[in-house]
Amino acid sequence: MNRQQEIDHKHDQLRTLMSAKKTNAIWIQRTRNIAWLTAGADASIPADVETGVYNILVTPEKRIIFTSNIEAPRLQAEEEFEALGFELHIYEWHRQNHPLDDARIRTQLIPAGQLVTDAALEGDLFLLRTKLNDAEQIRLRALGADAAAALDEAIRAVRPGDSERQIAARLDAAVRVRGGLAIVNLVAVDDRISRFRHPLITDRTLEKYAMIVVCMRRGGLIVAGTRLAHIGAIPAEIQEKAQRVAYVDAAAMVASKPGACLSDIFDDITLAYLHVHEEGEWQNHHQGGLIGYNSRERIAKPGEAATIQVGSACAWNPSIVGYKSEDTILIGENGFEIVTAVGGDFPTIRVEVEGQTVVRPGVLEL
Repeated sequence: MNRQQEIDHKHDQLRTLMSAKKTNAIWIQRTRNIAWLTAGADASIPADVETGVYNILVTPEKRIIFTSNIEAPRLQAEEEFEALGFELHIYEWHRQNHPLDDARIRTQLIPAGQLVTDAALEGDLFLLRTKLNDAEQIRLRALGADAAAALDEAIRAVRPGDSERQIAARLDAAVRVRGGLAIVNLVAVDDRISRFRHPLITDRTLEKYAMIVVCMRRGGLIVAGTRLAHIGAIPAEIQEKAQRVAYVDAAAMVASKPGACLSDIFDDITLAYLHVHEEGEWQNHHQGGLIGYNSRERIAKPGEAATIQVGSACAWNPSIVGYKSEDTILIGENGFEIVTAVGGDFPTIRVEVEGQTVVRPGVLEL
């Protein structure tokens, strides 16, 4: 499936959705949905925006991009949207109000029926986004391999005296040079690993123990991973914690089967904590869930009805005081694959769950 075919296929999916919702126009404005529909275009200029700098009107017959004259030259030259079957409606940035405020545009493009926004259809678009097609799965695997390489590069570079900011800068650079953006970049050293589950970056300097966390986005898709390193011999206490968390992580991965409900997987995770005598630790941080065009599309918790599909991606992130494990997996008909898996001589932990061997990263000794 090439990019043109992928976009056409997604337009077909939206036609089916419009028919089901008895409408004939969808206004796509959220960056994650623009990336999904366009097979990877980035509509964000500020990296943290919820809505894109251009929007897409989708009708059964057309897909029209509304953009200012600021963005249009780049979209025409580099995205080549017109060759991909999009029409461009270009307005001057200083003259045009929101395109949907123009009654003439609304009358011409949607003469009958009711327009709905992607925000109003989030539940339906979530189901489409989280079932990755073959082309998206290929991109996710490539993204996962590059994220794993970025994590590996950054964790192997840590040295005593490095500040968390320096470590984070290396991780960010390793992601950037591979064409991605670190939308989550967390670093903790020494006791901060035990104190905080979301360690925002500080000036603290490394003595012995470091943890780095990344969510890497490229072409709209996102993968997540965590790595840890220790300067000198790794204490037995940390090794034991690594074994316990690896078991919980492996149990979550094995439970991630097509048709499985996130609330049921959450129950499997809490049982895994109980199995390793850490039954209260799940209460201190969420355990992860579905990933894709969001850093987490849905989080596993009691009552969460979202289910795993063939083509879903998950990122589980169990933790106990002083340790965390996290990677991104892709769900197939006959099991899962770890797309952010460590390679080379990085230490690993082999865990047996339900007769299945799962390999999880250990702590790198430097």
